[in-house]
Amino acid sequence: MIRARPALLLACILGFAGARALSAQSAGGPADVSGPLSLSVSAGAPAQGDPLLVTVAASAPVDNLVLMWRGSGWPLREVAPGRYEGLIGVDLLAPPGPATLAAEGWGRGGRHRVEAVVTVVARRFPVQELSLPRKMAEFDAPTLSRIRQEEGVLQERFARATVPVRWRVPFLPPVEEFRPENFGSRRVINGEERSPHAAVDVRLPEGTPVRSIAPGTVVLAREQFFGGRSVVVDHGGGVFSVYYHLRDFTVQEGRPVERGEPIGAVGATGRATGPHLHFGVRLPGGRVDPALLFALPAR
Repeated sequence: MIRARPALLLACILGFAGARALSAQSAGGPADVSGPLSLSVSAGAPAQGDPLLVTVAASAPVDNLVLMWRGSGWPLREVAPGRYEGLIGVDLLAPPGPATLAAEGWGRGGRHRVEAVVTVVARRFPVQELSLPRKMAEFDAPTLSRIRQEEGVLQERFARATVPVRWRVPFLPPVEEFRPENFGSRRVINGEERSPHAAVDVRLPEGTPVRSIAPGTVVLAREQFFGGRSVVVDHGGGVFSVYYHLRDFTVQEGRPVERGEPIGAVGATGRATGPHLHFGVRLPGGRVDPALLFALPAR
């Protein structure tokens, strides 16, 4: 693995934090200009793998308000009377070009909807070539069956959009020394191209404490073939954090956790070549770069 340079990380953070906010009006106009809804987004031209903070304002009572993104509806949280927040993600494999985001709800006069268009920009990801022992790269039928079963469990967890929405900005990095590497790397293992790395690696000594980045509920705490001892926390509203290769974990499935609460320790379990934390974030819409999550503007 190649250690990420702090200057590069800082450039990514500053680039995201400084992005121009996008309103529905500047993106082609709201769908219902006479209605009570308005919408703004933290960036109008996000890159693949970017998280986006969305604010919806309602000038009149609106029920069943949801954020529509990539064909699904996602709950928002009310942060003040008539003001709501949501998080969405531009998946690291999302096609470049325009994409429509909308907020919908019911109020006086029926259904109300407001739209904004964001323009997804292609991002260049590194190529990472790895040489692994054959037993770590080629699998027999029982192992493949286990891998598929574990992936099915994960996808079932990620498909949930639970309420209440418990995340808050700012998020807390999962470890004290957060030096992320390798997000989106196109991995070539023993000469064969594999799926992109949809998380970051943080190389730290075994036993380094790992903590939850926000309040939530543990929805997975078990041993996996690839991830080793693994924890997934549901923060509500379709927002999840993922922690793999732990030496051990100190939480159980179904248990609530608070922001900064210890959940385990860095290890090298599963398919790992040395001690590190594999840390990922899933948002409505896909897999995002966790380093950018911590640069979201506080409201």
